Amino acid sequence: MLRMLTLMICLTALAGCATMDSRTPENYQRNSFYSGTQQDYHCFFDSALCALDLPLSVVGDTLMTPFDGWYYYQTPDDGGKGNSKVAD
Repeated sequence: MLRMLTLMICLTALAGCATMDSRTPENYQRNSFYSGTQQDYHCFFDSALCALDLPLSVVGDTLMTPFDGWYYYQTPDDGGKGNSKVAD
């Protein structure tokens, strides 16, 4: 039992946290709430590691929802061209 628990924890750590990965500057989109959960859902059938990370991403994305809401309302709309800022 302890071996199985250790294995599950290690596999989850190897999977990485999709919540944090989806919030890196090159991956983050302005109107993407629950982006880590969406990322895990898209790779769910390709890898069992995504299935292990899915519950953690739901919790992480729920905790990040206030930041996502703030970011959504504070970032200017750039016409759907990604996350580029308008230069002054």
